[in-house]
Amino acid sequence: MTEQLTVVAHLRALDGQIEETKAFLSGLIEPTRAEPGCIEYWLHQDDEDPAEFTFYENWTNRAEWDKHMEMSHLQAFAEVKDKVFELQKLRLMSMISDAVSTR
Repeated sequence: MTEQLTVVAHLRALDGQIEETKAFLSGLIEPTRAEPGCIEYWLHQDDEDPAEFTFYENWTNRAEWDKHMEMSHLQAFAEVKDKVFELQKLRLMSMISDAVSTR
């Protein structure tokens, strides 16, 4: 069984702050992908509602994600949250199947 953790975070830009939200969240990508436990870290913007953003993340395990949450760039996230955007839902999910090739 794998210990891999998948995280899905749904965020919404506050009124008039879509570009500020996009810029801030985009700035988290490079430092997060450089973290040892990060497998994938993807940011998405909704095609129909550009104020909606979603992070899709995969981590080697919960402990590595917990370390990620203590990093300075995530501390900045906490300072900006509720001023520029709001975190609507955070889902932590344990992977129960191994990746299967569809080719």
